[in-house]
Amino acid sequence: MFERELLMIPGPTNVAPSVLRAMGKPPLSHTSLEFASKFKEALNSLKRVFMTEGEVFVVAGSGTLALEMAIANIVEPGDKVLNAVSGFFGQYFVDMCRVYGAVPRLLEVPYGMAVKPEQVKEALKEGGFKAVTVTHVETSTGVANPIKEIGEVVKKYSDVFYIVDTVCSLGGMEVRVDDWGIDVCVSCSQKCIGVPPGLALVAVSQKVLEYLEKRETPVGSWYGSFNNWLPVMQDPTKYFATPPVNMIYALHEALRIVLDEGLENRFKRHHVLAEVFRDAMEALNLKIVAERGYEADTVTAIYYPEGVNDNQFRNEMKNRGIVVASTLGPLKGKGFRVGHMGNVNQNDVISTISAIEATLKHLGYNINLGRGVKAANIF
Repeated sequence: MFERELLMIPGPTNVAPSVLRAMGKPPLSHTSLEFASKFKEALNSLKRVFMTEGEVFVVAGSGTLALEMAIANIVEPGDKVLNAVSGFFGQYFVDMCRVYGAVPRLLEVPYGMAVKPEQVKEALKEGGFKAVTVTHVETSTGVANPIKEIGEVVKKYSDVFYIVDTVCSLGGMEVRVDDWGIDVCVSCSQKCIGVPPGLALVAVSQKVLEYLEKRETPVGSWYGSFNNWLPVMQDPTKYFATPPVNMIYALHEALRIVLDEGLENRFKRHHVLAEVFRDAMEALNLKIVAERGYEADTVTAIYYPEGVNDNQFRNEMKNRGIVVASTLGPLKGKGFRVGHMGNVNQNDVISTISAIEATLKHLGYNINLGRGVKAANIF
């Protein structure tokens, strides 16, 4: 019905026209000086977004590949890993650890709750851990786990690696890789950064690179080995596997947009729009999944009122030109998720709130039209 739907899902997000134009340029040789220069500029910009002086990696693949690269390079068979799980995507680290022969120790909290630093502190007393994994923004629930404070706990164990999933936060919420002691920080292109899906983004500490030099067993992934990619990231004229040339063009342009806005300004915009959206949902008497005080600035999960059918709701929203996402895991069918990240602006958020009101009214929910929009006054 619409040539362009408004994607208000937790990724992919809406892509700026200049990023799309960059993707449409003719490919260059992936070993040419011209391409290597653009790739290096993108890598340097990415370091600024990760807030790191360490190495960064850009590899063709999804955020899931970035997670797997973290596990494949760090864990060896028999290693014990503390996996902090607060939802559907936190479980990915657990499953990956098992695939690579590690022994997961789950620190699991109910959907909608955040992992607290004191819980991590208590779990680490067991000793013998190789790594701690945690998801910054649990995309399935809209919970933001306190990765800075958890990092302060992990820092006290100098031999433990701190692995953080920032797939749904990098470029939209504060992430300070070096200051927060993150050893492997993983993300992707299609969420806050505002590039189509296709790039795994990873920042790695010097501690990790030193470990890889003396690792006793081979990394269990050839394509995902940091050692294999490192020469290319340091000098993009070198070759290991063909990089996604046009996606690198897109990343280069998207990171320019991010840094031109300024990271602090970008964080503030995401926070303000998230608060506006949540205020509107509460004005409509809709319950937010995330516990208060731990709500993410990039995605919000909302419970349906009693009697609202998930498919009917999302189909009606789509008929109105706006796409929202279903909830996952044990919340499947019980609510919907709205992504408010990347290139999103106040008009997008207000349009989404208005469509939610109209859709609920259409489905028979007793609602005063305009109540949510009024509560969302950004001024």
